[in-house]
Amino acid sequence: MNQSEMGSRAMESTDMKDVIGPMASGNDDRQRVLESIEVISAHSDEVSREFYRELFQRDIGMKKVFPGNVVTLNRKFFNMLSTFGQIEHLEKISASVEKMGERHFQKYGAMIEHFDLFEESLILAFKSLYQDKFTVELEHAWRRVFADVSAIMKRMLPDEAQLRDGTSEQDQNAGVEVPPDFLTRIGGAEKVHQVHIRFYREMFADPWLGQFFYGKHESVLAQKQSEFMVAAFGGPNEYTGDTPAFVHMHMYVTADVADFRESLLRQAILAEGLSEAEADIWLSVDSSFRPSIVKEDISECVMKCRGQMPVKARKPDDYV
Repeated sequence: MNQSEMGSRAMESTDMKDVIGPMASGNDDRQRVLESIEVISAHSDEVSREFYRELFQRDIGMKKVFPGNVVTLNRKFFNMLSTFGQIEHLEKISASVEKMGERHFQKYGAMIEHFDLFEESLILAFKSLYQDKFTVELEHAWRRVFADVSAIMKRMLPDEAQLRDGTSEQDQNAGVEVPPDFLTRIGGAEKVHQVHIRFYREMFADPWLGQFFYGKHESVLAQKQSEFMVAAFGGPNEYTGDTPAFVHMHMYVTADVADFRESLLRQAILAEGLSEAEADIWLSVDSSFRPSIVKEDISECVMKCRGQMPVKARKPDDYV
C-alpha cells in the first residue's frame, strides 16, 4: 500500500461533501474553502505529508524553500492552512500576508515562479487524499482563493528584471533608515534583550496593558521581541515568529494603548543606559510597525480561529 492509499483510507470516514453540503452556484469561493478547511485541518498531518511528497517529487530544490524535519514541515503546513482560514478577512490582513511573502524570499529564497508549483502540489495532494470528494467546484474555489493570497505575497518578491538589476521591492521600500552601526553602538543583541526584559516586566505588571498578556510567558515574549528588533536594526535574523500584523490581528490595540506602550518602551530604553537620541532611533523603528497593529474600531479585529473573541483591555476606573 503506497502513502497516497494509506492517506485516502485514513480519511474515508470523513466525507468532505457531507461536511460542506450542497453548494448553490452563486456561493462565494472563499466560503467553500473555509468549510473545506474544517475537514482538512482534522487530518492536516496526512495532507501535509502528501503535499510535500508531491512538491519535492516535482522539484527537489524546493527543500531549500521548505527546510526542516517532518514536525517542522507539518507545523508550516498547518500555519499555511491558518492563513487560508482567514481568507474572508484577507483585505484586513494583507500587510501580514505581504510580510510572509517577504520573509519567505529573504530567508528561504522563495521566488514568484515557485507559486505555480506550490499550487499544483497542493491541489494534487487534495485530489490524491480526497479523490472524488474534492469536487471540480471545490478545486476551482481553491485555485481562485490561492490566486488571491499569492498575488499579495508576490508584491514583496522581486521579478526577474529586479533580480538582474540587483533591486527588489523590499529594497525600494526599506522603511526607516537605521545607522549601520546602531546595533553595535547600543551594546548589541544582549542590550536589546535587557531592554525587553525590563519592558515586558513593566507591561505584564501594568493593570491595563497586562490584560493583553493573560496566559503568556514574559520571558518568551521578551526573547521573541528581541530577535525581531535585532533583525530590524540590521543584525542577524533569527526571528521565526509571525509578523506583527498577524500576531496582533485579534487584539483591539487602540492609539491610546499604543502611545502608552511606547512610553513604557522609552522608559525601559533609557533605564538601560541608552541616550535620548538612541531611544529616538529605536522608537522610530518600533513605531514603523504601528499601522499594522493599531485599530480604530473593534470590528477591525480578525480572529485566528472560529469561536475566538477579540482581546480588549479595559482601562481600570482608578487607573493612574
